[in-house]
Amino acid sequence: RVRSLSRLWIDGELVADTKTVRSRGGNLEPIVPIPDPLVPGARLLPFPQQEAFTLFEIPASEQNAAPENDAAPDQDGPRTVRVVLEVMVGGNGDRTETGEVCVAIQPNSEGPLFVLQPDASSPLMLSDASVEPVLEKLESDLVAFEDETRRRAAASQDAFWQQRHELARKTVTPEKTPGTDSDSHPIDRFVAAKISQAISQAANTDEATAAHFNNEVLPILRDQCFRCHGEKEQGGLRLNSREHALAMGESEMPAVVPGDPDASEMIVRIRDHDMPPTDEGLSDQQVATLEQWVADGAVWPSPPIDPTAVAQSLLVNDASFLRRAYLDTVGVGPGADEAREFLASKDLDKRSKLVERLLQDERYADHWVSFWMDLLAENPTLLNQSLNSTGPFRWFLYESLRDGKPLDRMVTELLLMRGSPHEGGSAGFAMAGENDSPMAAKGHIVASAFLGIELQCARCHDSPYHSTTQEDLYSLAAMLNRKSLAPPKTSRVPDAFFEGIGRESLIRVTLKPDVQVPPKWPFASFTGVEDGPHIDALMRDPKDSRERLAALVTSPENERFAQVVVNHLWNRLLGAGLVQPVNDWEGKTSSHPELLQWLADQLVSHDYDLRHVLQQIMISQTYQRQAIGRNQQAAAEQRFFNAPDPRRLAGEQIVDSLFAASGRRMDTGELTFVHDGAEPITTRQSLGDPRRAWMFAGLNNERDRPSLSLPRAQPIVDVLEAFGWTGTRQQPIAERETDPNLLQPGILANGTLSMSLTRASDQSPLAELALKTPSPEALLDTLFLRFLARYPSEQERADLLPALVGGFESRTVPADRVQRPLALPPLPQSTWSNHLVPEANEIQEEWQRRVQLGPAVDPRLQPEWREVYEDVVWSLVNHREFVWVP
Repeated sequence: RVRSLSRLWIDGELVADTKTVRSRGGNLEPIVPIPDPLVPGARLLPFPQQEAFTLFEIPASEQNAAPENDAAPDQDGPRTVRVVLEVMVGGNGDRTETGEVCVAIQPNSEGPLFVLQPDASSPLMLSDASVEPVLEKLESDLVAFEDETRRRAAASQDAFWQQRHELARKTVTPEKTPGTDSDSHPIDRFVAAKISQAISQAANTDEATAAHFNNEVLPILRDQCFRCHGEKEQGGLRLNSREHALAMGESEMPAVVPGDPDASEMIVRIRDHDMPPTDEGLSDQQVATLEQWVADGAVWPSPPIDPTAVAQSLLVNDASFLRRAYLDTVGVGPGADEAREFLASKDLDKRSKLVERLLQDERYADHWVSFWMDLLAENPTLLNQSLNSTGPFRWFLYESLRDGKPLDRMVTELLLMRGSPHEGGSAGFAMAGENDSPMAAKGHIVASAFLGIELQCARCHDSPYHSTTQEDLYSLAAMLNRKSLAPPKTSRVPDAFFEGIGRESLIRVTLKPDVQVPPKWPFASFTGVEDGPHIDALMRDPKDSRERLAALVTSPENERFAQVVVNHLWNRLLGAGLVQPVNDWEGKTSSHPELLQWLADQLVSHDYDLRHVLQQIMISQTYQRQAIGRNQQAAAEQRFFNAPDPRRLAGEQIVDSLFAASGRRMDTGELTFVHDGAEPITTRQSLGDPRRAWMFAGLNNERDRPSLSLPRAQPIVDVLEAFGWTGTRQQPIAERETDPNLLQPGILANGTLSMSLTRASDQSPLAELALKTPSPEALLDTLFLRFLARYPSEQERADLLPALVGGFESRTVPADRVQRPLALPPLPQSTWSNHLVPEANEIQEEWQRRVQLGPAVDPRLQPEWREVYEDVVWSLVNHREFVWVP
């Protein structure tokens, strides 16, 4: 069995050969029927494999004993028979995909087939039951081999990165933590200090004055002034504190003179409609409010304190912490046995030990890779390049996380964009399909993800509400491009846009047409790091502008890089960032600047190990408190993190938890439209057989034909999309849409995936659990542990246990009455080469029917009791707790 051209020799004699599979007739090649097995029970021929048969006779005196018996060989003894199989893999546009290559023999021309192996002492029957475990072992061995090879190659660069990390650690000054309680975690001390200070200030502030300023004056300043004069100093002026407002900008005139509105430059320019630079300006009422505030002395009191915002919530119980920790590290809840062990443990340090163990779990990469795919706009398409589609550099990210690669090294290797753009290398990041300036698109992503600088507007013009310009973006793009770059005409606001608008435009285009922008670092003022010869020490090739950009981004002198990254981690674990929004810091302040710096220093001083920062956050009491916070909506000065915010599970966590709790494996088939591998990978991608939800991508096909649908994968994508996932990331996604909608409960209650996974299907883990658990009480406990990581409450036990008790003792069907469900006949493969044949639509429609029908039920369980049991499982999937982080 081979996929394409091959020749088989036995003892030097050519006995069989195969030809090229495809005639390359476009999309109308005939459907390849599935041949009957050579012998009953033999493994069916996988598409697009082909078989060749031959009869070869070894003289009797030279025969070995048949593999299926233990008879002794003939007296002359065994003779080695040389078998050579030559296979042509790839070529002529075919991809290098081998399929299931094997040579099988049928001793004595009858009976079962056996896969030919050098060692005949362990015969391998060519059947599904025998072959599939071997294929899994082969895949596991190949992954281990690739891991070893990759890590050995990466180790050759370890000395360089160790040197970099030694330099980085020297830049970190130990941050003093507030308070004197050395037993508490530094994070908890930072949080407690801000709460204590706010309570103290509030006690010394006139309530009416504070309420007027924070309810009437501050919203005007925040909404109308902070965009240009907040954290950003446009014109040398900031207005985000009284101290700054009393200072002078570049005009050398005081913005605010307490008690004298006429002498206050801010009020004068507001009256003249020069500020803010918008069409509407301020309303008469807003102008009057600011004038009166200045006249009354420009008092800037601390905001009133909401008691609920500073009252620290209680710590969660062990069960809630267990599930929260699992979801935040490996993306799924614990198994029932893991939950039992943790909940029964009396170890006072068990939470810290759990966090440490989970962060070393290989599933950590399966969970966190989705975060980086969103942030970096990883957007592979299965069919043709489309707007901003990329190569699948997900594999580079995933392997970096599995290998524990330091963040600065991962980012550097990402920006160098090396390897295969189509098969998982970081070169896939360089791609931006149908984009008129791919490197500008990548510059936008880099600045947003790692520097908190938003450059989306700068693609076509200077940003009206940021200090960044179009030249800044294209300077960054030129560094990635390794040479000067001119903005394309399609990415420039035309001059005609500014004609006849009757006022000065908010939009400015300071970059002249056709100007070649040289590669240079534009963000020294934002990041604190200047380009220069001192950066050469962080590089292997100082002449490479792409590596120079990576060095400047990841330099320990770059104040933004570490802070932006740890803010992302804090946002993911606590439900809100210390700086909001996480991807656009201009004009924004940190709610806890000292805590932010402490976390950034932890990252740098521990060799940019993300897991160390995650561990520090997760072992703090701040993380372990009940999730009743409202930090996301609060302004920075009123964001106290007295409690984490409630967080809904991401789409990937929901899907993966469904499979993990039910014990089922994903069985979607290969995610591709070219199952025969006969189209170039540049236009027809394959993402393999997914085993976790992050491995999916958009399933859209440009022709919207049923023959190009993927019915087994679609139910999973439906759930992912209902809960905020998107398979087409044309822009970086810093935070997903989390608003509730009717589709979410609907798809869990009635969706195809939930229906399938909550069924006690034939020989499934849920069916086995029902059959082998000795009591209904134990069964209910196990179900709750599997799906919610806790034991049922007394009320839940009273509600659900009677349903399982009724008929429990007689739940099994007598063995002599069990009728195994008949396997459905296999279906031919609909693929790109035959998708225009009418039968291809019929095949995919039949797959759709089978998917909606769901798996056959286990015949060993009495139908009446089984249906009640499935209802209990369904109720846990639709329990509110299932889709929320505890």
